[in-house]
Amino acid sequence: MATQPTIRIRDLTKEFGTFSALSGISLDINPSEVVCIIGPSGSGKSTLLRCTSFLEEYTSGEVEIEGRLLGYRRTASGLVRESEQNIDAVRRNVGMVFQHFNLWPHMTVLGNVTLGLRLTKHVPRAKAQEQGRRALAKVGLENFSDRYPSQLSGGQQQRVGIARALAMEPHVILFDEPTSALDPQLVGEVLDTMKQLAKEGITMVVVTHEMGFAAQVADRVVFMDGGKIIEQGPPAKLFNDPQSPRLQEFLDTWKSRNMLFQADGRSPGTAEEGARP
Repeated sequence: MATQPTIRIRDLTKEFGTFSALSGISLDINPSEVVCIIGPSGSGKSTLLRCTSFLEEYTSGEVEIEGRLLGYRRTASGLVRESEQNIDAVRRNVGMVFQHFNLWPHMTVLGNVTLGLRLTKHVPRAKAQEQGRRALAKVGLENFSDRYPSQLSGGQQQRVGIARALAMEPHVILFDEPTSALDPQLVGEVLDTMKQLAKEGITMVVVTHEMGFAAQVADRVVFMDGGKIIEQGPPAKLFNDPQSPRLQEFLDTWKSRNMLFQADGRSPGTAEEGARP
């Protein structure tokens, strides 16, 4: 019997005025699959992720989470926007890790990790703290629960963000460029945490400019440009035998810039925002 996709996206569009950020995206994310989404800045990668979690309301098309339509309900006259309560119910098994951590500065690490459990799932404080400590242990921060975000490095703060998502016990985690706000020397610890999650079979969708991570960890890589999926496939196929001229151009540009980064003594596989292909 065929396995139902964890996430099913069909003909998704997102328009900002006259600008089409997404144009007819269709994509399935299967259980325990790691999918990395790559592409140039402005290609629609982060918009796709935000529409998938309905943090951004999509213009047309459909997003289903474990077989349930997200954001809208079907009626005889078409799709009608759902209530916030029902939207939250559909996406309750979707975790999100943001680019800029989004930690509450006045709360401890454990407080940040358990807030969602207490507010959205109404988990009692003691049980929430137990789940939170387990999540922190998964990212190697079990001894940091009483610290505040200002007392942590950027890499540690991002790992707290990952623990916060894990504490909710999601069925899938969406990562929106989780290393792009980090200094190069801090990137590795976050990627190592994500690699461990992948080994544990957690379904992950990762918008990234870390080509090395995508090549090592992804089951499938999706290349976007101009709000469309241009090409997708296993990383070995996509990186070594691109079928589209645009992907070949993107990879050639990345490789040439990466060689400059390595010659300059910086971390390979990482590009700064202004230098991404």
